[in-house]
Amino acid sequence: MKKITILLTILLVLCSLCAFAACDPSTVFLEPTDLTDIVSVELIRYDNPRQKQFISWVPDHTSDLKAFDERKLFVLERLDGDKIPEFIDTLCECPILDRYYAFDSPNGICLKLTYINGEYLIVNCKEGAFVGYIGKFGFDGEVIQFIGCFVSVTSFETLVNDYFQMKI
Repeated sequence: MKKITILLTILLVLCSLCAFAACDPSTVFLEPTDLTDIVSVELIRYDNPRQKQFISWVPDHTSDLKAFDERKLFVLERLDGDKIPEFIDTLCECPILDRYYAFDSPNGICLKLTYINGEYLIVNCKEGAFVGYIGKFGFDGEVIQFIGCFVSVTSFETLVNDYFQMKI
């Protein structure tokens, strides 16, 4: 009886691990057609000391996402308009973990891509794997869509270092 209990416990643990591994987020890429109306790209600093890191990415944290407060934004640099198409092409090559919730809001060095209608995309990444925030906001700062985060901080660093004078 003891051996059966141990065997069932091991089997249950293995099934749980397989189920958890199957819940990994998918890797997606931003579509260039979703970024055709971008009129400006800025390197910004967003001072958000109350940023909250989620313990787990698995549940839907949409209701916990915070609005973007423009008063906490400081523009560091603007990308020349003629470089925006190339920048967007490079951004669209960066793998993103779809709906991977790491934080409730961006913080620190970010990229702000502004659409012609006033909405904007905020792209943020921190040191380490699967840590960042990519989301779309309305002109009023309310969350429109949470996209996910970069698979690797290297993608974010490359975007900043290749297209802006400021290096990270």
